This record gives sequence, C-alpha cells and structure tokens, in this order.
Amino acid sequence: MAEKENIQLAEQQIAALNARDLDGFMSCVDDSYIGHAETAPGPVRGRAGMRRYMETILGAFPDLHVEIEEVLASGNSVIVRQRWIGTHQGNFAGIAPTNKGIVMQSCNILEIRGGKVMQSRMYSATATLFQQLGILSLPKAATAG
Repeated sequence: MAEKENIQLAEQQIAALNARDLDGFMSCVDDSYIGHAETAPGPVRGRAGMRRYMETILGAFPDLHVEIEEVLASGNSVIVRQRWIGTHQGNFAGIAPTNKGIVMQSCNILEIRGGKVMQSRMYSATATLFQQLGILSLPKAATAG
C-alpha cells in the first residue's frame, strides 16, 4: 500500500473514533494486531483487545475528540501527532472520574500492511494528563535569569 493510502487509513481511523464508529475504527485493525500505550496494563492484543481498550478510553472520556496535528509516512510506517480533548467522566487507569477537562498531546506510530494496522505504539504526555486530572503535581522549573 502506498504511503498516501496509509495516511488516508490513519486519518479514516481517527475520523471513525471521533464519530464513535467503533466498527469503522476496528475495520482498519488486523486480527494479529499488537499495540503499546503507557496507560494500557500491557500489550493490547488482537482486534478484541483493541476494541476493549478503545471502549475503556471512550467510557472514561465520552466526549473525546482527537485532532490530527501532523501525519508523516515512510514505507509501512505512519506517524500521527495528535491532540486529545475530552472530559474525564469514567474510570481511567484506576483513576475515578474527576469531571475535569483534559488536553493531551500524543504521537502514535502505526505499522500498516495490506490496508490494516498491524502494530502501534502510542507515546503520550501522560504526566500532563495526570496533572490535569489532579493526581500528579510537578514542580515548576525555575526561570533562567
């Protein structure tokens, strides 16, 4: 599959997520999928594992909207830099709902073969997310003077 088509697949998947079309989102995921994310308890395996993970995310942030900031492709790899915006209204990573709004940056690296996502690795600003949820306090850096 050409790089342009891989980019379109990644964009289609995010559009389906924003539309709450989990079947459309899952149509891009291979049966042998393996995914990694800091907030997942371990590797996300297969289509069933991915569906459960996304249901957990949408249950925790029912108004979630993902904005694409940049997409790059090289061969079978697509990198999507994105912004997640939502309200924490359900259990997430063991954190009870806080009803706080979040804006989180992330970068997702997808391996696409034959029109399906085979693997992904999500790198997120998790510390910033946890700060916004009120469960992590980070010291402010001193201003250079």
